[in-house]
Amino acid sequence: MISFIVWSVYLYLFQLMIPNFLKSKIEYSARANKAFRNLSESFSIFLALAILSIVLNVDANTQLAINVDANTQLAMYWLISRVLFLIIYISGVGKKNKGTEGDGNEAQPIRSLVWMVSVVLLVLMAKNLL
Repeated sequence: MISFIVWSVYLYLFQLMIPNFLKSKIEYSARANKAFRNLSESFSIFLALAILSIVLNVDANTQLAINVDANTQLAMYWLISRVLFLIIYISGVGKKNKGTEGDGNEAQPIRSLVWMVSVVLLVLMAKNLL
């Protein structure tokens, strides 16, 4: 679990710096900034759940059918979903108006689906704490 906490901190720091690297491309910079703000909203929840999983030794008590510690695996999936969210958001995958530049508020159903998966993973982590 600790390795996923560390990797999530790396992701947070990486996303913090991306808008500065993309300043020359205003559309991408705006999307990167919004993706970072989105991560900031769920990052503290993830950290709290991950640290509580360690303190309460949740993984020793709950295992999935494939013999992997439940919250550790959920943390890995959360991290993967957040990386996918970042890639989808910045690149504009699934954006309805591909030819036009926008401010990052365009509908991206794929992005929304990946975001929902990350929220469900947090809920499942919290459920394992009970």
